[in-house]
Amino acid sequence: MRDWLRSTVGLLTVGLVAFVTFAFFAFRVITRSHLDDGHTTIAAVRDTVKVYRNSFGLPHVVASTDADAITGQGYVHAQDRLWQMDVWRRFGQGRLAEILGSDAVAADVFLRSLEIPAIVARQYEALDQSTRDILIAYANGVNAYIDQHRESLSLEFDALGYQPERWKPTDCLIVGRVVAFELSLAFWNDITYAQIAALRGAGAVANYVPVSPGAPYVLDASAAAPAAASTTTLSACEPQALRDLHAVITDARSLIGATGSAIGSNCWAVGRPNRTAILANDPHLSVSLPPKWYHVHLTGKTLNTIGLSLPGVPLILSGRNDAIAWGVTNVMVDDVDYFVEKTDAADPANYYFDASGTRKKFTFVTDTVRINGGSPLAIERRYTVRGCVISDAHLLKNPAVLFGTASAASSTTSARSQHSRYLDSTCLTFQWTAQHLSNEIGALYRINRASTIADVSAATALWVSPAFNLHVAESSGRVATMLAGAIPNRGTVAAIVPTPASSAPRGWNGLTSLRSLGMRVVSPPGRVGSANNRTQPQSTPFISTLFHPASRAQRLDSLSRVYSLMTVRDAQVMQMDQVSPYALDVLRAVQPILESGYRQYPAHGKAAVTALRRWDGAMTTVSTAATIYTVLLRHLLRETFEDELGTKLYHQWSLIATNPLNRFHDLLQQPNHVLFDNVRTKDRENLSWIAVTSFLKALDELEKNFPDEPVSAWTYGRLHTLTLPHLLGAHPLMRPVMTLGPYEIGGSATTLFNTEWQQHKPYATVVYPSARVISDLADTVQYVVLPGGTSGEPLSKHYGDQVQLWLRGGYLRVPTSRTPDPTVPLHTQLLPR
Repeated sequence: MRDWLRSTVGLLTVGLVAFVTFAFFAFRVITRSHLDDGHTTIAAVRDTVKVYRNSFGLPHVVASTDADAITGQGYVHAQDRLWQMDVWRRFGQGRLAEILGSDAVAADVFLRSLEIPAIVARQYEALDQSTRDILIAYANGVNAYIDQHRESLSLEFDALGYQPERWKPTDCLIVGRVVAFELSLAFWNDITYAQIAALRGAGAVANYVPVSPGAPYVLDASAAAPAAASTTTLSACEPQALRDLHAVITDARSLIGATGSAIGSNCWAVGRPNRTAILANDPHLSVSLPPKWYHVHLTGKTLNTIGLSLPGVPLILSGRNDAIAWGVTNVMVDDVDYFVEKTDAADPANYYFDASGTRKKFTFVTDTVRINGGSPLAIERRYTVRGCVISDAHLLKNPAVLFGTASAASSTTSARSQHSRYLDSTCLTFQWTAQHLSNEIGALYRINRASTIADVSAATALWVSPAFNLHVAESSGRVATMLAGAIPNRGTVAAIVPTPASSAPRGWNGLTSLRSLGMRVVSPPGRVGSANNRTQPQSTPFISTLFHPASRAQRLDSLSRVYSLMTVRDAQVMQMDQVSPYALDVLRAVQPILESGYRQYPAHGKAAVTALRRWDGAMTTVSTAATIYTVLLRHLLRETFEDELGTKLYHQWSLIATNPLNRFHDLLQQPNHVLFDNVRTKDRENLSWIAVTSFLKALDELEKNFPDEPVSAWTYGRLHTLTLPHLLGAHPLMRPVMTLGPYEIGGSATTLFNTEWQQHKPYATVVYPSARVISDLADTVQYVVLPGGTSGEPLSKHYGDQVQLWLRGGYLRVPTSRTPDPTVPLHTQLLPR
């Protein structure tokens, strides 16, 4: 027995030591890329660059020249977010299947039809040398990190078994165009309206196009100006690839975490008498980890800029320097149009160029998609004079190809024979503003060093895509709003559904700069701001039908009046505001209908009506009325629109959250509109029927979600949650390390604290304030917080160390001085060769 015990104890000891050793070794391997203080490295810099990091890992890059500061920015971006940068670069190149395998093949094929690398190659050739030098300096910093840390990269590279390629100056432009794609909702929207036209007829499309929201307007101070309906030409057409193309676009966006549609921002600036100006910005993007933004402070010869940057792109997109502060929101431009190309049925290698029947040959380009774990896949793209045939991407939605059960040769015979088989006599080409030459990097450099509103305005002349409302605050107290970007000169091209190519042989007639619409400059005391609301009362030139409901802009306007002498604390309260004017508008129309049936409701129904009656519109986590309203709204929208469209097309249309929200708001003024009639019944229904039916269905859903609980326990935070996902966090072994949440959260798509959820996946948050930043030019600090952290390393202490601050409305206080705070340690030095 004694020998047995001795042997057993010995084996257990050896096993324990082996386990501890393995665990320690594994931990060291997966954390080997974590940051160490006192790090020095060699880089292509003219003088020593010093990087200081505070207790949350936020870097301050200090250099003697602007170029060296930008090199330092490239280095710290790579230190913290290299894998994120590489994913965005590969997304733009259509090369995700090389690391993610067959699941990304269809997305790669679609993305290659956008031809982002070719666009940026032309763009780079047209740049001035000073802009090229900025891109080269940034790439030097990224490559200094890659070259010296190939044996200590983040765990994603180890998990997927590959090494990053060196960073090229043009890769920064690729990331910029990826951002433009994420912010462009017209890629989805036009396809959806084409399907509605095919299903319901061209005349029915107008029933589903929102009347653009009314005041307040971005460029017009008049709050009483009437809203005008967008004027566009609608044309019925039915390319057979529509449904598949929409699915491919959705899948492609999901690979970079672009799952929501309320993609925009809040931004406002307030000028105060004798107290200079303050600016606040909170961009709204799809939920993800790491966050889309990276906070950095850059100090060079002429630069002293601090704020939000995009990993992979040099300079600061939203921030401040010593003289001005600036921030951005999405203009919501409809920047994409599709063209229906008619092919020659007798010879599918030809298409009809114009209405006279002139034929031209497609141009064919062969390409190869390399697949991790699979054989390379040969593909072929077609081109007309109007561009690449984007609808061919759906041909690779073939499960045999996606899951590697068939070889490339057997699954893709001849692209030309497949064209006639799958696309019959039509296919789709497209035009996108981001295909045009521009110089956003040069514009950013000018803005980062600007001293006045006029300096910023001059810089916007270089900007095309994506289109931004740019808000500026001067140290003088003046504030301004201007537009940076361009809209198409459409001519005969339809803005909402695909246009027959024969009616527009050359497509667009170029672009018009949004600068032509002018800008607003307000002397103190005064304010400007936007929340993705309508640009101006006029309906021409046509900009979009994608503007967000006026709810957030209305709330912003009313709170700005309350806080006319705004402080930092006032701005923080506003960024966390969760009151929805939209919800109150809906209840003003619906509540009297619900009250009329009060006596017939069961006890919990009466309690629900009473809760709505007393509600102030605040979508807080502890509110019961917010829960009831949210579920009621979901059923109101579905009962109004789903019967005509069918479930699948309704969900597709409502992927753009502004579509059902804006259109339902329009219809509240028309209680007998045809859309309130349920086509599945013989009776003619109206808003009253929709309201009561939706309320009863909402009660049933709420009882299932909160079984055997009183109405007072139906709190909004239990229904509405936020989970922060990493791209690789879907794997069950990775999820505990890479994914954070769920957290209870307030707000909605119609509150300043924007937390959109989707109709087909209620009520999980898919869009959120992806950063919050406040700059008071009377102070020498900036206030910022991210829903995550500075690091993209899942096991780093800075991966999620700002989440609780962000959830509770907290901020980090970061000095803006050129000289680092004495309490902030020197972390990294880049030394000249």
